[in-house]
Amino acid sequence: MSPTEAKAIMHRHARSFAPASRVLARSDRARVARLYALCRTVDDLADEDGGPAAAARLVSIERGVRRARGGNAVAAAACDLFEGRPEGRAAFADLVAGVRGDLGAVRIYDMASLEAYAHAVAGTVGIMVAVLFDVPRAWHGRAADLGRAMQLTNICRDVAEDARADRRYLPATLCDRSPGALAAPTPAARADVRAAVGTLLDRADALYASGRGGLPALPPRLRLAVAVSAALYRGIGGEIRAAGCDPLDGRACVPAPRKARLALGAAAGLVTLPAPRRRSLRGNARA
Repeated sequence: MSPTEAKAIMHRHARSFAPASRVLARSDRARVARLYALCRTVDDLADEDGGPAAAARLVSIERGVRRARGGNAVAAAACDLFEGRPEGRAAFADLVAGVRGDLGAVRIYDMASLEAYAHAVAGTVGIMVAVLFDVPRAWHGRAADLGRAMQLTNICRDVAEDARADRRYLPATLCDRSPGALAAPTPAARADVRAAVGTLLDRADALYASGRGGLPALPPRLRLAVAVSAALYRGIGGEIRAAGCDPLDGRACVPAPRKARLALGAAAGLVTLPAPRRRSLRGNARA
């Protein structure tokens, strides 16, 4: 995949991070685009195929990355991107393993299972970005927390869409309803969804706060890009809350004027960001 193709994929799909990434230096933006394109390719295997062939390809990618031998185009590209950075390769392999859990029907049982899933498919992305920018390992927990927060926001936004794909990421301990019941909800099912979504958004807020605590460890331009992207994602949660934590009537989106206000607020907030303290390195919002 060429740098131009990778950049196009990111700008087509990463509606929160792509605009924020424009503050990065060209070479840094290119590396992030390569990472995003690889993650998107893996994710599309589960969403667009989802059958045995996709499962086999994901296994092949994971094995190739863990062995640092390539083996297919995606694994080879990931190994090239993280050459000399084994933590990045390991995180990418963990993401591929996590995405395999999206194949077929999905039924999340409890919050612990959801936390593990969110880390596998999104917390790892935070770690990979940190690795690419040589952020010290002690801060990777904060980066993972931010990724997990964004994934929980995604889950809350996409309840209806996921239900139509026979997936329920809302934990059964919070909303023990089948995807069919969520796709055509009764008033009682809708009430369960609202309660579960409210709980997940509260958890996401705690993770956003923890992730923000890691911003001082990032290079200045990346710090700005991540802060803006996180603010835009958190804004999606705000839209869902404004709709009574009910995402079943349509996909929440942040209007352009509010996006601008959120981005400006995130940038302004960096001025007063405290300096990092050595005892506050790891994510502290874990269950």
